[in-house]
Amino acid sequence: MNDRLHRPPETHQMFDIAYHFKTILRCFVGCLLVASTGPTMAETASKKPVPTVPRDAHLIAVNQVGYEADRPKRFTAPLSADGSAFIVRAAQGGDALFRSVIQANIGDFSALNAPTGEYVIEVQGGTLKPGTSDPFLIRPNLWKDLFWQPAVDFLIDSRSVVGTHPSAYGGCPWRDGTYYDAILPALVMFQRADPARVAAMPRQIDWEADKRRVLAPAFKFDAKNPCSEGVMEAVRKYYTELEPPAADAPDVVKLIHWGAGFYLVNPATKDPSADPDPRQIHSQTVEQVAYVVWAWPALEKWLPKSFYEKCRDFCEQNWAPSLEIDKWWNPSTYLAVDQIIGKNPMGGLLHPYKGRHAPGHSIVPNLLMHEIAKRDGLADPGHYLTAAVKQADWIVKNLDWNDPRTTKGQRMSEHRTIPNLVWLLQSYPKQAPTGLKEKITAWAEVAAKRSANMWDIRRFDDDSNWTIPKINDVGNSAAAPGIALAASWVIDDPALKSRMREIAVSHADAVFGRNPRLAAAPYKPDFGFTGIERGWPVSHKDNVCARLELCRGSISSAPGSEMFPFNPEGTYRHAEGWVNYGAAWCLSLAYFEFDRQPNNAH
Repeated sequence: MNDRLHRPPETHQMFDIAYHFKTILRCFVGCLLVASTGPTMAETASKKPVPTVPRDAHLIAVNQVGYEADRPKRFTAPLSADGSAFIVRAAQGGDALFRSVIQANIGDFSALNAPTGEYVIEVQGGTLKPGTSDPFLIRPNLWKDLFWQPAVDFLIDSRSVVGTHPSAYGGCPWRDGTYYDAILPALVMFQRADPARVAAMPRQIDWEADKRRVLAPAFKFDAKNPCSEGVMEAVRKYYTELEPPAADAPDVVKLIHWGAGFYLVNPATKDPSADPDPRQIHSQTVEQVAYVVWAWPALEKWLPKSFYEKCRDFCEQNWAPSLEIDKWWNPSTYLAVDQIIGKNPMGGLLHPYKGRHAPGHSIVPNLLMHEIAKRDGLADPGHYLTAAVKQADWIVKNLDWNDPRTTKGQRMSEHRTIPNLVWLLQSYPKQAPTGLKEKITAWAEVAAKRSANMWDIRRFDDDSNWTIPKINDVGNSAAAPGIALAASWVIDDPALKSRMREIAVSHADAVFGRNPRLAAAPYKPDFGFTGIERGWPVSHKDNVCARLELCRGSISSAPGSEMFPFNPEGTYRHAEGWVNYGAAWCLSLAYFEFDRQPNNAH
């Protein structure tokens, strides 16, 4: 019996060394060629050449963690000719449970109706030696069972000051967080996706213990980080001026209280990555808090009424910029690809590639404020709805999805655009601007066209760029499931709707191993994840920046254009986890769950 399948739910996120060792031994023969492709830490440190990947056997790139039983199940065989035969069988051996052939380097076993268990794929044919994939799970609720807890753990550990490092790189509630990180919206949507599941998750955050620890005279705050001025004063205010959450509140709710509460006492921030905007109360900060106010009926059993009132007042007092068309949405402000200067650029304008100002980021927040104003009897609820419609109409008339800077070029923040347009169309179809449904469908058509490749992954453009030029692009793959699923809900064409669901899964698969490096995005797969055979081969330097290497569930990096279509020896890009990636992934996990629900209710 596979012990990975039968652990108690609360231990799914734990790394089982014995199991991992057995898995490697069991699939050693089939995986040897693939498993040897990554550089060791010594090789990386000494800048020795990355070992080449042998090309004499069929290679099989799968989601190393697994597949959900009722969703698309596809893999890439980058060396295999059309017609190469493959089978799926139980990992421990036995007869083939599914047979088919490779077409365009892709194997599809979506039709396999298999019981919960662990499986492998075998490919053979032509002049190549037979190949065997990494073992992977198939189970009905794989996303919730194996990814929800690591997603929450990451946001627990990456909290500024009170998390796993006493610092606050960037000066926001989460280390390396930003006004556009969308962590609060992600947490709110995560809670709404399955409130019972969230309520049943293990309690790890102890508000009183954190308060005692960080307010103790002996506590040493590491202030040598950009934009962290005033953070400890804010933390003291958070713990002394705000009523706490209920002691038995789920961690997701305590994280919501932490994030919104931090902004209540420290609302003005600045992105440390050479953002041209000054320290200020950013509209996107205020918009994040609006999600908390809107979700109040689901949160009030755990959070004090005074907290709600402070959050609502904060939004009302600072909402004016969110009623306008953000100047940064205009494509005339975008840099051309050849204006991105330097290898693996980090700071500077990098607009839109940094992901700071996704078009339409304020559409849903305006809809939420409209509903809040009606619920609470506030003045003029209609002007929020009017603003949301005006902003959506601007997108319909001004953005060209064929320009990749309006889509994938928004990096992980693209989930602030398409899902927001879908939300407006679903919730207010009569008020939605003319052409909105067609605009969303047009986005999906471009996405489908650019995903027609062996990896089922959306290219940046139709030229030489598979990913955003020069920048670590794993956040876009983490965000893509939520974006594609949202689009699928309003598309009429059955084939395009189905393809969006296929693309949603394929991008999640890419994060966990179905990519040209044949490696999953986490650099430390044993630190919060289950079932990953090979994590990302290179790491960010420890003990600098936001110290996200100390966080469970951190997603580090992914292949850039240099490794596509299949060049695993290509140059690595900046390998560092980012809380913005964690938020995007958390939101996608919520959308996978919404996709199961009637009418895809948010």
